[in-house]
Amino acid sequence: YSTTSGGYTWGLVGFFGRVNYAYAGRYLAEVSARYDGSSKFPSSSQWGFFPSVALKWNAAKENFLKDVRWIDELSLRLSAGRTGNDAISAYRSLAAMSSTTSGYLFDGMQPGAYYRSRLASPNLTWEKTDLYNAALDLAFFNNRLMITAEGYISKTRDLLLTVQTASATGYTSRYANIGKTSNKGVELSIESRNIVRPKFSWTTNLTIAHNKQNVD
Repeated sequence: YSTTSGGYTWGLVGFFGRVNYAYAGRYLAEVSARYDGSSKFPSSSQWGFFPSVALKWNAAKENFLKDVRWIDELSLRLSAGRTGNDAISAYRSLAAMSSTTSGYLFDGMQPGAYYRSRLASPNLTWEKTDLYNAALDLAFFNNRLMITAEGYISKTRDLLLTVQTASATGYTSRYANIGKTSNKGVELSIESRNIVRPKFSWTTNLTIAHNKQNVD
């Protein structure tokens, strides 16, 4: 017979702030920041700072377009920000001990033994993704035709990955922040409201997207 038990505890705490600004429906800005701490990481690297900023200019509200009735929106959007990922199991940055009774017999008994089964990862920290986005929003004819063209770049670093170690050390792997990935892409979305009636409506949507991913 064998008996096992287990349990774990981990915590995540964050502080969040946001400031919004809008002027005359033409200029909009948003600045936000997060400061998060995760107990999954060592005490020296538990905290991460994740800011973001977004700007929007709706040229359709400007005086030089105020008499153009068929344009409802002509907006340029720009944004940049950072996010964090702590998707590892609790205590994964710590060394682990395991027990065994598969040893030698001593005086007719087989004693239990403890050994280190996992290496510590004392420098483990947040995985970070920086995202940059630019978009153009168009709406015409009382919002019957809407077009959005968007481009983005995201760069992820300090990936939380299992890496191999030399077997001569007695261990085959450990956890580390290693590697980088990036995504670049464009997307075009077109929506038309062809028929709008109280009892019947017809809407069409077309989306074209392209994405390129690199892994370093």
